[in-house]
Amino acid sequence: MGALEVVIGLYATVLPFAVLGAWLAVALWDVAVRVRNEELARGGAVGWSAMVLFVPVVGAAAYLLASASLPRWLGATYVVGGVVAYLLVLGVAAGLSAAG
Repeated sequence: MGALEVVIGLYATVLPFAVLGAWLAVALWDVAVRVRNEELARGGAVGWSAMVLFVPVVGAAAYLLASASLPRWLGATYVVGGVVAYLLVLGVAAGLSAAG
């Protein structure tokens, strides 16, 4: 196993957690901003926050795609970009392990 395989494998392992952390941070930040601007009621904020925290991947992605005050293209870029980046790293890791 070469050094490149180890680095790519480690990156493929850590990347999903980094993407999830970014999604959670942006989604919860947006919920807080919407509550402060009185665009979202407290009950809605509690519901969205619970969904984002307790159903992390699906909840954060759903919030960013469906209900965020962010522009739709930005929410889609966060979600689709994170998934595509992970799939690319996973493909490179699989290719390196198959070649080696």
